[in-house]
Amino acid sequence: MKRILCAVLTAACLLAGVATAQAVDVKISGQWDFAFGRHDNTGLVRDSTEDHSVAYQRIRNQIHFIASEQLQGVLQFEIGKTFWGRNGSGGSSGGALDADGVNIKTRRAYLDWVVPQTNLAFRMGLQGLTLPNAVAGNPVFDADVAAIVGSYKFNDMISLTAFWARPFDDRGADPANNRLQDEMDMFGFTLPITGNGWSVTPWGMYASIGGESGYWNYMNGYWGTSNLSSDIQAGRADAWWAAASTQLDLFSPLSIKADLMYGRLDNEKVGDINKYGAWQVETKGWFVTAALDYDLDWSIPGIFGWYASGDDKGDAQEGKFGRMPVVGIDQTFYPTSFGFGGNQSIMDDTIISSTGMGTWGIGAQIANVSFVDSLSHVLRVAYYRGTNDAGVVRDLGLLPNFCGEQQYLTDKDHVWEVNLNSKYEVYENFAIFLELAYLRLDRSKDVWQDMGRYSGSENAWKQQILFQYKF
Repeated sequence: MKRILCAVLTAACLLAGVATAQAVDVKISGQWDFAFGRHDNTGLVRDSTEDHSVAYQRIRNQIHFIASEQLQGVLQFEIGKTFWGRNGSGGSSGGALDADGVNIKTRRAYLDWVVPQTNLAFRMGLQGLTLPNAVAGNPVFDADVAAIVGSYKFNDMISLTAFWARPFDDRGADPANNRLQDEMDMFGFTLPITGNGWSVTPWGMYASIGGESGYWNYMNGYWGTSNLSSDIQAGRADAWWAAASTQLDLFSPLSIKADLMYGRLDNEKVGDINKYGAWQVETKGWFVTAALDYDLDWSIPGIFGWYASGDDKGDAQEGKFGRMPVVGIDQTFYPTSFGFGGNQSIMDDTIISSTGMGTWGIGAQIANVSFVDSLSHVLRVAYYRGTNDAGVVRDLGLLPNFCGEQQYLTDKDHVWEVNLNSKYEVYENFAIFLELAYLRLDRSKDVWQDMGRYSGSENAWKQQILFQYKF
């Protein structure tokens, strides 16, 4: 009898699975990346002991469970950047002999649904959230995060998106189980307005940052911080941003794009030392970037530039800094492909900064150059400098890298960078990328002479090839 009952239950489960499969369409997409090559001195310090060879991969697969045009669930799994030959488990390991690393991660898991008979749509769960940008990414936030996003389309010209996101909730940070300051919440909106040959997107965001949330450790520990506490847990803070992105195509083939942003973060007691022995800081600043492109039949030549405010020596002594605060620093600014984000998969990049805060720069490029079918090139030259007061380093001895900088640049330091990037489309879903880049960082000896390994000037380069399968 028990065997019969088990058989009936098994059959019922199978039939239920078949019925569910019939009701839901399943679609799979993904991106598989494999990178090889060499690099040198990506840390831009004289005592660098880096491994010059590059051999790693990253696999992302996304599954869509589609009930209708109004309802779907999405899961994305990632086998993160796996270094070939690296032993151990988890993280970037699992590429050694026997290849048994435990490194599969849930990257996204969200639900899309539309309110019946309306133009109101929601997305809730772990998702990719990018704030508006027109030129080279958004340096404030572009990352995966737990959020609820609602969007409403008024007409073909205007729509509105609003969101609540919780990037941090470090419930274990306070040994006294004080849950009052363990969360960080962000609330924001975007308002895209599109006309004939032009578009503008105002946006704004507010963040309530708990002192125990983990945000401070994330920001100060992202690249490492000198002369600020290694355990950066500051008091409660409020932050806000106001910005707009715009694009003008009225004079096609000429295109003009620009982003303008201002942000401010205020701590409870600026300049004081909190219970963790860490500074409580205020940081505020602005950021502007623009690009002009001319679309020809065989290429797209263009110029681009940006300016981000920097720190002042006098203010820094009081715990006040002049850079715009940022939150999600996942390669969010990419005017170049070596010093900054690059925006191309797992190639080496961001050896200067993820966000561009505290720098200004100008560059020229010629993109989409093609003399052979399926093969295109981008040639880019850029010059950039720091906007931070040299006295912050020279006189105060600080390296306050809390805005996603790998290198803290002062107004006495400058960088030259050259990129030559190529793409060959082997098949519709398979492409090969080649990136060649050279970068020279010239630090002022007068500023950096007492900072040990950071003194002097350094060169860096990379020559890497990427095989990418997208489906």
